[in-house]
Formats: sequence, C-alpha cells, structure tokens
Amino acid sequence: MARYLADGVPAAQAAELTIGARFAVPMGAGHRVPIREVSDAQDEIREALARFDETSAQRTLERLYSAFTPTTVTRDVLLPYMHELGDRWDAGQVSVAQEHFATNFFQARLLALARGWDRGLGPRALLACAPNEQHALALIVFGIALHELGWRITYLGADTPIDALTEVAEIVNPELTVVAAVMRQRLSRYALQLSGFTQRWKLALGGPGVSARLAERTGARHLTDDPVTAASTVSF
Repeated sequence: MARYLADGVPAAQAAELTIGARFAVPMGAGHRVPIREVSDAQDEIREALARFDETSAQRTLERLYSAFTPTTVTRDVLLPYMHELGDRWDAGQVSVAQEHFATNFFQARLLALARGWDRGLGPRALLACAPNEQHALALIVFGIALHELGWRITYLGADTPIDALTEVAEIVNPELTVVAAVMRQRLSRYALQLSGFTQRWKLALGGPGVSARLAERTGARHLTDDPVTAASTVSF
C-alpha cells in the first residue's frame, strides 16, 4: 500500500488494490470452466456483492483461480458477469452503490493479476482509455490476455488525453497501441489526432464506443471481439 501511495494513488484505492493482490492460492491450468461451475460461481459472486460481502466473493474467485488460468476465468466467468451487471444496472435492478462496489472489486482483482505485465522480452503494447472514458475493466482484461501471450504492457488507464498517449509512445515506441472507449462519442472528436498517431505507430481501437467508420477514418484497426479473443488476434 505504501508503494501505491508513493505513486500518487489515493488512499482508498491503494487499500483496495492491496486487498485485491491477496490471492492465496497458486493459479491453475484449466482452459475451460464447465457451464455448471460458471453458473454456480456467478450466483455466488452476485449474492456476495449484492450484500457488499467482499470476502465471500474473493473466496469464489480464489477457488476458480486455483483450477483455471486467469484468462479462462476472466473469459468464462467474469466478462459475462460484468456484462450482466451492466444490463441489470441499466434496468434499475442494481443500485448505484452496488454497481460501484462490484466495479471496484473487479478492478482491484484484475489489476492484481496484472502485476509484472511489463516484464519479458516480447513486443510492447501501449494501452489507454479514451479521453473522459472511465470504464477500464475490459482494457485491463485485454492487457492480461495479451501479456499471457508474451507481450509487455504499458498501461495508462482511464481518461487518457491523446497528447499524453503520444508523449508515452515517443518514449516506449510500442509495437501496438490500443485505445478503448465504452461510451459513444468519446473518440470521434479526436479523429484528426488519432489519424496523426497512426502515421507513426500501429493503432487499434476497441470497445462499444468505437465504430467501424471511426476506425476507417483514423487508419486504425477495429477490435470487435471480446477482450480475450481480441488479444489472440493481434500480431506484430
């Protein structure tokens, strides 16, 4: 937690990230979670998070991670659950407090899995969310999956100005840069800047907020699959 605070992370978030890092079991090797186990795990997580019971939800995740790889758990259990959570929030079946609690819970656990994703000798990917875009979970999942395939990750996170993206690219010279947007119109106003970016670096755009037209206008690749599948399709 002290290291997070030294890096400027707010105290509440630093505490959550520290808690999220406490995976007490070694990771498993399974590559497909059985459908019944997916359903049971999602029910347990849903019930735990609805009553703000972080410990019980954590136990369910630890059981899954002891048997399956991180990307398998994320693809088969977490991504469908997070999509369902968004639908239930839109339908008014989940309170704002419950949605925020669940989002922070998953983000902390995913960032714990992302520790060390800058290490290795593979190609480097630069990942960022669009300006004013706060939804970073899918991008974190993409980075975890990409790192598992041998990539090194430089992660800038939510609400990244295009100028800041360019500044970092000048330093790390990535083989691939990915900008994600969940909310529509987050990126369209920056089409000209993105077009300039693609003149120097390979760029991909992903997320529900990205259209095929925007990708074509900017010269970027359009990632349309789920984050785990999309990671398996990129090349350098």
